[in-house]
Amino acid sequence: MRSARSGATALLLALLAAPVPARTDLPAWTFGVASMPPTAREVRTYPALGSLPLLVLENLRDLELRFLSDEEAAKILETARLQGLYEAGASAARLRDQRDAAALSPSGLSEQAAQERKLRVEQSRGREEGAASGEIGTRGDTTRGEPRRLALWEGHVAGRLLEAGTDPGGTCAREKLEYLVFWEVSEISGYLRIRMLGWNAVLGRQDFSYTSYRSPEDISSGAPELAQALVRAVSGRPSSRLVFEVEPPDATVRVDGRLLAPGRRSLRVYEEREYQVSLETAAGLRSDYRVRSEFGKDVTLSARLEAPQSAVVLVETDPPGATVHLDGIWAGTTPGEARLFGYARVARLALPGFEDEYRVIEPNAEGRLLVQLREADSSGTSAFERSKERFYQALGLLAVSLPVTLLSYGVFLQSSALYQEDPGNGTFSGRKDAALVAFAVSGGITAGLLAGASIRLVKYIQSAR
Repeated sequence: MRSARSGATALLLALLAAPVPARTDLPAWTFGVASMPPTAREVRTYPALGSLPLLVLENLRDLELRFLSDEEAAKILETARLQGLYEAGASAARLRDQRDAAALSPSGLSEQAAQERKLRVEQSRGREEGAASGEIGTRGDTTRGEPRRLALWEGHVAGRLLEAGTDPGGTCAREKLEYLVFWEVSEISGYLRIRMLGWNAVLGRQDFSYTSYRSPEDISSGAPELAQALVRAVSGRPSSRLVFEVEPPDATVRVDGRLLAPGRRSLRVYEEREYQVSLETAAGLRSDYRVRSEFGKDVTLSARLEAPQSAVVLVETDPPGATVHLDGIWAGTTPGEARLFGYARVARLALPGFEDEYRVIEPNAEGRLLVQLREADSSGTSAFERSKERFYQALGLLAVSLPVTLLSYGVFLQSSALYQEDPGNGTFSGRKDAALVAFAVSGGITAGLLAGASIRLVKYIQSAR
């Protein structure tokens, strides 16, 4: 009964333990990759070794974590502490059972005393181990690393590598790095032994190493393996990378509702599960996919977003052989097909010696489109320019004729008023009749010019279209 109460008390205390909140004001954890040691004989013998760090860098993208999250670290520490407490309780119960069994044994008193001493020593050792496991959990809560954002050394963006030499700590101090990756190379039995080492500037010591054996003829194939090992060492956990090969290139990508920056086509994830991926184009087309990540691998999603073809129109010209441009993009020569994708498209037909023709093909168009090409004017003036010139000529004549008509109408009104004041005056009567004739003639000319200008305006608009 005493053992059961002790275990329940330990469990209650563990459940009440609160995790230490993480700091969010820490700077980025900057790490860099050094070049191969230039003095190594193997590097001079096999030039492909020099490009291996660059190949590894190509796989170091979308890194976001350096340490475990606060909740996960607290959960791991609490589990370890509870496991230690339960093991200590089980050990104490086992020792009590052995002591009771020894007390009931018919052996001599000396043997019982020796057995009791042995049991007391083991019991005290079990209590010390249980206390130590609890203390370790408490220390872990206060000394573990805080979450930080990862950032590559600025020179890697330009394709440069660090020169570590024989002093990785000095290189970290000089370049302001928290982590440095450097290399050791040797040749063993015809194989290259490539060792990747990690120097932790925060701890002031080396805390990571990974060794890969490669054939001298196949050095580059080791880059993915080394990159995955480095990603796990730097980020603190296994990961997978989701790669998106999407057409059109300007499509937006969302992963579990998170919008990726324009142009970004990969995302590193730290859970092995299914992710909801949404692709959307500027035209409003959208498609959803489910992608499952796999630790240590790149998972690629290839997708093409394209509107369903609403119609295929056969474009023909007389004479044939004209080039066809749909929305300014070359689409072949006539006779040929014009593919529509749910929206109207502007077709430009061009043939040397003939005027360019334009047609708007509606999305519901079907069948055949025949366009008669007109020969180009030998003077070099296009139909658009001729229609434009004719319209402005008619507009100029109308601008001259309209004031004359208005003036003759004003004279006619004045003469009519004078004639009404003095009906017996023959001069006023003659002026009124002459003004009426002039107004009728000028009005007819103006009306004709207005009709001609309207017709030429319509032709001008048609040629512009």
